[in-house]
Amino acid sequence: MSRIVGTIRARIPQTIVMSLFLAALIYLAMTTDIRWSSEGATAPPPAATVEAVQNPMSGHEELPSEGRFEQVAETDTLVLRVDPGSGHFMVTDKRSGNLWHSYPNPEHWKDETIGGIWKDHLRSPVMIQTLDFTRHNARPELTNWISANGAIRDYEPIEGGVRLTYAFTDVQVSIPVEIRIRDDYIETKIVNERIQEAKNGLLSVRLFPFFGAEHSVGQDGYLFIPDGSGAIMNFSKSSRNKMNLYKEPIYGPDFAYRTDESSRHMVRMPVFGMKSGDNGFLSIVEGGEEYADIVASPAGVYSLYNWIGTEMRYRSPFEQVTNRHRETSYLAYDEERRFGSDRVVRYYVLTGEQSTYAGMASRYRQYLMEEQGYERIVPEQRSIPLQVSLIGGDREEGLFMDAYVPMTTSSQAMEIVNTLYGMGVERMSINLLGWQKDGFTSFGDVLPVDSRLGGNEGVRHFVDFAHSLGFPVSYGVNYVLNNSGAHGFSSRHSAMRDMSGTIMNFEDWYENDLPMASLRFVERYFDEDLREISKLGFDGVTFGHGYGYGGGLGQWLISDFNTRYGSSRSEAMALQAQFYRQAAERFSTVNASYSAQYVNAYADHIFGMVDDYSYDLFSNRAVPFMQIALHGLLTYSSRYVNDRGEYQEQFLRDLEYGALPSFAFTHEPTHRMNDSYSLRMFSTQYEDWAEKAVQQYQAYNEAQRDLQDRFIVNHRSLANDVFETTYENGTRIVVNYGSAPYAVGTRHVEARGYLIVKGSER
Repeated sequence: MSRIVGTIRARIPQTIVMSLFLAALIYLAMTTDIRWSSEGATAPPPAATVEAVQNPMSGHEELPSEGRFEQVAETDTLVLRVDPGSGHFMVTDKRSGNLWHSYPNPEHWKDETIGGIWKDHLRSPVMIQTLDFTRHNARPELTNWISANGAIRDYEPIEGGVRLTYAFTDVQVSIPVEIRIRDDYIETKIVNERIQEAKNGLLSVRLFPFFGAEHSVGQDGYLFIPDGSGAIMNFSKSSRNKMNLYKEPIYGPDFAYRTDESSRHMVRMPVFGMKSGDNGFLSIVEGGEEYADIVASPAGVYSLYNWIGTEMRYRSPFEQVTNRHRETSYLAYDEERRFGSDRVVRYYVLTGEQSTYAGMASRYRQYLMEEQGYERIVPEQRSIPLQVSLIGGDREEGLFMDAYVPMTTSSQAMEIVNTLYGMGVERMSINLLGWQKDGFTSFGDVLPVDSRLGGNEGVRHFVDFAHSLGFPVSYGVNYVLNNSGAHGFSSRHSAMRDMSGTIMNFEDWYENDLPMASLRFVERYFDEDLREISKLGFDGVTFGHGYGYGGGLGQWLISDFNTRYGSSRSEAMALQAQFYRQAAERFSTVNASYSAQYVNAYADHIFGMVDDYSYDLFSNRAVPFMQIALHGLLTYSSRYVNDRGEYQEQFLRDLEYGALPSFAFTHEPTHRMNDSYSLRMFSTQYEDWAEKAVQQYQAYNEAQRDLQDRFIVNHRSLANDVFETTYENGTRIVVNYGSAPYAVGTRHVEARGYLIVKGSER
């Protein structure tokens, strides 16, 4: 498995550390209010001199008294009430009458068995983790607003809600928060610039971690987590895994810091949710999501409640090396820098059919269209396009030097496309994968096209040929790695560096280290590259080549501590979105590979969209949340059809999830790539697949040609191994993964088969 590797070296000399420590002690003696401002943020203003409201939650184990809540705001859909003493809130859904609490459902509190500090965790509006920077061997400490002798300060009304500060008296940390309602959602915000710290630095915050938490009492309920395409954790009396929970960073780990190994799918969308009976909510982490983790626990792990929420990170650990040879180190946190930005979470209140995972995904799609600029696609033709990636070549290790392995030349590419077209593929979208000089694993220079494949001129002729048939052609690029020295790149000056200053590399299957290019270095030549690609007649680019090796823009989100070209995680997210936007302004087609949501607004097609989950013990099954949210806004495909282990099952999954068919072809036999540095595929020679590819295309086309721009409005399980996907025009696609036929009205779905039911056939 490829991975990002690197060692750690010390960032600050020991003498400077000691000087800063002594200075901090002197400053501490002069003032009782020490603060560290976040990167790029202004210093917080002095704390308002408002009398603290006595904590009404101490001295007992009860939840807040509903009689203390005051109405502070109302919309056509919601009513917000807040308790000024505990800082908790309640929201009434006027459509259903359901009452949502920022704390666990009080109806079952008497049955809760957990004790100790977790009892206070459940009752607290805020949990925080801090570190005492004045103690050399201090460890992070988790506490909550009740246990830390908390108080409410600066309580005041604002439009749509209230503003207040949660003061953690014992650890001298204050968290300013805004709570408001708008339309059909509740919005909470941690105001970053007004966070106050003293000797204890803030590491993380869980704000209203038990919003909507429910016991399992036989209701139809589950937690929705953004694992893979989406997964649900059904409510049950107790978890099968007593010591585990779901905790994953949105947009994946930041390899510039110490990260925990995880075999789970990366979180690609900043969402989570819960359904309980006929009510539910969808949460969207709308601000600061790049520094947020999704945390979920089924009943029986840390309480009898099912709960899900966010943990906002403000500092992350890194390895501080203690000797020149980098043989020893200790875990450290950056005292001076706190991750900046406000943290905003929305809770969309759902009822009835809208409370299902399909309803949650539909509400997220509405959000994307209304607030993120997404638009419904307009199909160019009635037939769907077959996504065809044509592999150029790669290098392999030779006796004295690397050898080049050509797999498809320009003229051979014409032969492949012409053959498929003549056999009945009415429409194709073509992607060139690994056509740059010296092959796929030569990173840094996207052009020229390797002369052994026909060079720039040969590719120009191929593009013209494809255009004569009406097929667009995109060019695969990788701007994450640079091992060629192109554009003046040097690892020492232009590569990404982690928190300790160590160069960050991607390790290939032969354990070669491939340097990762700083995004601000790439920014210097990115637009010129696009200009040169467009001169060859290409209709677009494919970031990441359409292949899951070496990453691609939109896949990884990593802080960069290069002193010349560095960027924070927030800036890295903005830069990658900027690159996509620049490509969208120049080309008619922008393709992504395995991408995360922060770039998808500019993508026309996503290669390798995940369609499964991580098979945790507490998760029950995958659901197509991502596909429901995006179908009709862009197109997507899963794994290449000719690179699959479970051929028929994946075909059914594509039909169930609305994915387009995709193939990766070569002209030469597949075995010629067996020793290449990166291109390891099951079977790619087009002659072996042409007839099957045409048959597959026709089956996909029959199912989806009238659905390309149609939204998915429902998805459900009809029986074990039988699922139904419903589109807004009434068409239903039923797939049967089982070994026996399944009846749908007067018709049957054959074992390991599918059925298309048009809207007119109801």
